[in-house]
Amino acid sequence: MNVFCVVAAIALLQGIAGFGVVTLFNITLVPRLFLPLCFLMGVAVFSLVPLCMQLLFVPFTFLNTALALLLACLAVNVKLKAGINHAKNVFKGSRFSIRLYELPFLLVIAAIVLISVWRCFYLPPTPRDITSGTEVMAEYAVKERTMINSIFTVDLQRNNNHYKSSFVTGLQIIYKLAGLPFGQVWLSVIFISFTVFLYHALCATLHRIFAGLLIIAFLAVPELYGYTFMVLFDYSNAVFFFLSFYFLAMYFEDRQTKHLVFAGVLMGVATYIRSETLLLALLTTPAILRSTIRNGKNLVAGAKAILLFLLPSGFIYVFFMNVFINHYMPAQYHVGALVRQHLYDVRPLLNIFWQVNSQRIFSDDGVGLYGWFIFLFCALFLAELLFTRKFTRSARNFLFGVLVIYIGLPIIGFILPIFDVENTTKRGLFKIFPLMLLYMANSSLLTGISRRLTDWEIN
Repeated sequence: MNVFCVVAAIALLQGIAGFGVVTLFNITLVPRLFLPLCFLMGVAVFSLVPLCMQLLFVPFTFLNTALALLLACLAVNVKLKAGINHAKNVFKGSRFSIRLYELPFLLVIAAIVLISVWRCFYLPPTPRDITSGTEVMAEYAVKERTMINSIFTVDLQRNNNHYKSSFVTGLQIIYKLAGLPFGQVWLSVIFISFTVFLYHALCATLHRIFAGLLIIAFLAVPELYGYTFMVLFDYSNAVFFFLSFYFLAMYFEDRQTKHLVFAGVLMGVATYIRSETLLLALLTTPAILRSTIRNGKNLVAGAKAILLFLLPSGFIYVFFMNVFINHYMPAQYHVGALVRQHLYDVRPLLNIFWQVNSQRIFSDDGVGLYGWFIFLFCALFLAELLFTRKFTRSARNFLFGVLVIYIGLPIIGFILPIFDVENTTKRGLFKIFPLMLLYMANSSLLTGISRRLTDWEIN
């Protein structure tokens, strides 16, 4: 019971912190999307608190960390009064209802989620990249009250895991100080919030029967589901990358600058979790430029829009890689040494692209890793291409996101050979699944059938 109360209290504070961030950017969403977004942003805020404490050389004690978390909640809620008034207006006109035919889908979803949450709580961290890096750093940070601890007394020349993002390290420190020996329950907060967000995003365009079927198909992706309780960077990175693309798609439709800026912040969080995401953000910029020009603006306006989107990611990358690692950690980490020397030779790029398709996507191993979800996407895409020949604007936006991941991961593997196909690219493909899901939710084929089902249901 005490553990449950601690986890609930931390989650409540995360919701409050996330509420402040979402309010700060004046993001308007229906409650069923607004609430899970608040919890997701709250986790992002909390992940930065131990990093800021380390920058200021504040010891990691229970009291210091609790005060720092409360201070962070207060700092991001500078527009609390306006946010509460806005929330009252939004929640006043909304009502929650469950249709009878939803219950089977919701029960299956709940069972899948509960199994993941129990495993996340009960099982210790196991991935090698965590146990040889951030998990060890967090464990000793709790004992020695600093991230610059005994881990650096060991010869780590053949291991770069301790130089990876402090996103996981920070959250592990918070939850370990709260009395959870394995930490990592924060991953369940992300998983639950993201699942709720996705389900209601699907319900916004599809009949709930289709929404239930698709979300179950998404949750049943074997490798992706495994990392909802095995702590690593990739699932969280996929969540925030998707959210960035979701709000970027909103910007393409309504042209509100706040959505572009918020998308940039979310991409910054994704870059903080995995630094190579910055390259994917760069691949996204042609769509921003094209959208700006199509709306009658010039190249200067397009460049400003791109800068707004890239600024958070660029700042976080430069700060963490060049300031924190090279000026706070005992040993320096030279990213330039990881870059391929002969970038003009594109033959390795073509080879990597072939390996990704033949080994990781369209293969027996691919089916074992990702199930049939990719083939479901391909079948729907081909059906829409052959029969309706009409893609909605939202569907095109998410298709572009799929394309960014599909071509971007091989490019990253080409530039950074350490980003291998067997492991890193395998997990990097997590980012493509929610984008595929939202494409299917906005396909003219499924939305058309959904409208006919809804009309039949009403009449």
